[in-house]
Amino acid sequence: MEFSFNLLDFALVTAVIIIGSATQAAIGMGLNLFAIPLLLLIDTVYAPGPVLAASFMLSFLALWRVPAHVDRQELKFALIGLGTGTAVAAVIAAIIDSSSLIRILGLFVVAGVVLVISGWSASLNYRNLVVAGSAAGFLGTIAGVHAPPIALLYQGMQPERVRGAILTFVGIGNGLSTIALAAVGQFGVNQIIATLLLIPGVLIGLWIAPSLAKLVDASLLRVLILSVSAISGLMLIFG
Repeated sequence: MEFSFNLLDFALVTAVIIIGSATQAAIGMGLNLFAIPLLLLIDTVYAPGPVLAASFMLSFLALWRVPAHVDRQELKFALIGLGTGTAVAAVIAAIIDSSSLIRILGLFVVAGVVLVISGWSASLNYRNLVVAGSAAGFLGTIAGVHAPPIALLYQGMQPERVRGAILTFVGIGNGLSTIALAAVGQFGVNQIIATLLLIPGVLIGLWIAPSLAKLVDASLLRVLILSVSAISGLMLIFG
């Protein structure tokens, strides 16, 4: 099926990506969790692959613009799990029909929101980094949501450390998931075109992120993003 461009859809998609990108650049997460369920309601071509690719670009642009602390030893153990979870999820994504996959996407988006707001945290050690990395790889490839399992390990730490860890891990995870989806035929020409259409929103969101961080309290922003994500995820499940 050829990609069908619709100006109204493009405007809505760009608005969603701007909000999600600005939030992720400001606090370390938000784009995938916020954008994927909403974009699936607009046109399924935009998610999860194109959003993963856009988030990959955004994560490293955000870190380049405002560097943050990253512990390479912690990252190494998380990436061991990430590779495993990503591979398993790619195989599952290849064998599930599209209507079922959309409902699963919605379910995992809601699960991601629940994980973030649960308040539960785990010890930051190498074993838990591998486990969280595996969960993030699976969740991220199926639903485009890498951050929640890793965020649980960094709850309560300094914001810059949390931002650095999550942006780096999410960036790498998005890249691996995009490659995995392409390998199983879930990221083709239509998804590449859709990805290119997301780039303006990513760049605008990155540009306004510092202003957003000053104007809106990070905690309020987090609550708003999670609320919209949960509602959108439920609409996918029951829609």
